[in-house]
Amino acid sequence: MGTRIPEAQRRWHVAILAVVVLLGMGCEPPISLPPEPKLTSITLLTNGDAGTLLIDFEDGDGNFGLEQGDTTDAFCPTCLYHHNVFCAYQERRDGAWSTIALDPELGQVPFHYRAPLITPTGQNKAQRGTITVELEPRYYLTSAWDTLRFLVHIVDRDLQSSDTLVTPSVTKP
Repeated sequence: MGTRIPEAQRRWHVAILAVVVLLGMGCEPPISLPPEPKLTSITLLTNGDAGTLLIDFEDGDGNFGLEQGDTTDAFCPTCLYHHNVFCAYQERRDGAWSTIALDPELGQVPFHYRAPLITPTGQNKAQRGTITVELEPRYYLTSAWDTLRFLVHIVDRDLQSSDTLVTPSVTKP
């Protein structure tokens, strides 16, 4: 006859087994993504005079984002890659989409942004996330044209560019 385990110990063994099973189910296999950033979806939200872009992205080597101190070489304040989120503003004019160049010399600020560096922990460096951009200044509110959209792409620290996604067009009230 085998050794009987007391009831209290059996419950403890079942509890430990349940925890081990739950931990095993909670471990996801490593995510395998290409090293270039990729935009997976984009949403443009407007509410009165406010505008917000929600940009879903993924990056296989986890090197998307810039630190505040990243201001040398390709990231210098006057360099193209000082920013890593680029939103080209377009208006529908006479039936065709026109990209509106915003000139800083005229006090206009292009829709370019710096998303912060968030370094993934652990062995798997792949990133998936959402970038939220408050669209300021709101040039599109003063335009005579009533339909607009944005073309968006991001660039990682290796200067690899994502694909470009276009927001749905929005008609101003």
